[in-house]
Amino acid sequence: MKTSRIVSLVLAALLAATTTLPAQETRPVDVVVVLDTSGSMENLLDATRARLWDVVNELGHMQPTPELRVGLISFGTEKATEDDGFIIQHVDLTDELDEAYAELMELTIGGGEEYVGRALNEAVDGMSWSPEWDALRIVFVAGNEPADQGDEDFGVAARAARDRDIIVNALYAGNREQGVVEKWHKVAQAGEGNFSAIDPTIGSIQIATPQDDLLLELNGSLNTTYVPYGEKGAAGLANQVAQDSNASRLGVQSCSSRIVAKGGALYNNASWDLVDKSLEEGFDWEALSLSDLPEALREMSNEERNDVIEAKRAERERIQQEIQLASAAREDFVQQALAERLGDAGLGEAMRQVIREQAKAKGFTREGG
Repeated sequence: MKTSRIVSLVLAALLAATTTLPAQETRPVDVVVVLDTSGSMENLLDATRARLWDVVNELGHMQPTPELRVGLISFGTEKATEDDGFIIQHVDLTDELDEAYAELMELTIGGGEEYVGRALNEAVDGMSWSPEWDALRIVFVAGNEPADQGDEDFGVAARAARDRDIIVNALYAGNREQGVVEKWHKVAQAGEGNFSAIDPTIGSIQIATPQDDLLLELNGSLNTTYVPYGEKGAAGLANQVAQDSNASRLGVQSCSSRIVAKGGALYNNASWDLVDKSLEEGFDWEALSLSDLPEALREMSNEERNDVIEAKRAERERIQQEIQLASAAREDFVQQALAERLGDAGLGEAMRQVIREQAKAKGFTREGG
């Protein structure tokens, strides 16, 4: 057994032996990504795919614990018509992160007109935003063409967002001065958000770390703790494995970042996994039909089923603790490598910094400051 593995096991055991803390307060966090997918945006799309789990992990450091939902819109796509504004809503706000990630991985690049104002209106009016007064609601709109195309004023759309307590952030894929010329800074000003000019090619760079092999091993063990049920069970489990594969295909850093997210509190699959489902308030075995249950549980009593699920949960929590320990060392390594090699982490770091600042302004605190 590798030394790093032994150390992680010992530390995890020590963590498990500590007194359990009371459940933390939660608060809704809705994040909608609005991406230009016209012909010139391949690097931005790749960067978004590579860094989505980094953004999830940034929110995973926040307290109160975010009730995270993610939505996805593309604009400038040839798969939509002019009547649609060349806009497609791919995913309404959902807490099923694998669903959103699967849709992101399916996006393709193709020509079309880039109507930022209309895309923002779709984000504001077409998404199921949380109605809670203390929710954090964020839009990231990203592109590299003039922001004032089309007949719907981006300023009016962004101000309408702010009237609903939705912050609009603008990400320009290119030179900052050119982004100003093309009015992307004004999108952010109108939406009371942040304007960032990013190099999308940096965002897809992958940095290997000494923790990656351990994280891969832990992910394999983690996947064995999921107990699919109901109509979505088999498909949910298959999609989880598929998105593991998609993240791995992007590179070692994206793969490890996804594994870290799976080891945190924001990754929840209650719609198809009995371990997560059983934690919901009011969970009752009697509400499930026998056909909803995996065959191994059908002949058991409810008490026996509870024992099985509790054992799976305990194993999952142990593995997740190990993942979080490895994650802390991995994060330090990645940040140092980025500072030394690049000086700027591109899209992922821009989004993380924005979320960090805007979450703190909304009353969240971050572990480690």
